[in-house]
Amino acid sequence: MKQKNNINPFNYAAKKYNNYIFDATTKYQKQYGFDIGTGAHATWNNEADAFKHTYMQAQLALWAGKHAAKFAGDFHEWQGNKDMGQSKGEENMDKWNNAQGREIAKEIILEYGAGATVPSRKINDIIARKVMERMRSGKLITTPNDTRIYEEGVITGNAAPIQQSFTREQIGSMPPDEFQENLPLIEQQLKDGLIKPQAQDYSGYLNPVSGNSKLFSRELISQMSGDEYTANESAIMAQLQAIGIPTDNELQTTSLRCGTVYVKPYTRADGTEVRGYYRSV
Repeated sequence: MKQKNNINPFNYAAKKYNNYIFDATTKYQKQYGFDIGTGAHATWNNEADAFKHTYMQAQLALWAGKHAAKFAGDFHEWQGNKDMGQSKGEENMDKWNNAQGREIAKEIILEYGAGATVPSRKINDIIARKVMERMRSGKLITTPNDTRIYEEGVITGNAAPIQQSFTREQIGSMPPDEFQENLPLIEQQLKDGLIKPQAQDYSGYLNPVSGNSKLFSRELISQMSGDEYTANESAIMAQLQAIGIPTDNELQTTSLRCGTVYVKPYTRADGTEVRGYYRSV
């Protein structure tokens, strides 16, 4: 007897489209350099996740209309809640970024006319550029810990105020009481990568708290557990005020000029695994 075909056409099509969006995300990540994970977590709770949702919704809204795009996005979140037990923060992050994508589609139609609804590489590039403009200006949510809350029917840029992002110079000039008052916000902005480094030469740096030359990168901090961050918090803050928090890419660049060197991951004699990190030289 011929076996019955149990493939759900909708799910099959959705899977193919998800794979297409993942490929687009990795393509534009190489162009724009936003954060992306590895393996199954490549686009999970990071900048790549935010890009993927925003880009997908903008594209769907152009191709199928904003209502169809919203339905698809909400259905995906319903599946995530039902089958994967995603957190409220993850759902909020996705819905916020989905709405940003639909706003981008509206902008593109106003700027480029009805022809923008016809799929093309040019339109895809325009979508990606606009997604990155919003990400870099802080309008996207790139971590489930973001305090902004998505509200149905409200333009996400106004759903909650975007808190002030401090520069390294502002933090360095704060008196102790002001620094303590703003510490929770500074720590969150540090984890979210909103505090950009200014220094380009890290040679000879010694952390005044730890006394060693280990450099905390944005990626290294994002990989820390809560206990790890607490244990290293004083040293991280000392580095932030002195030279900022660079990315791995920036530290790799300085290593070419002999300012830093990469220490490969290793296991201590007691069995403790140490992640790879950069140190100054």
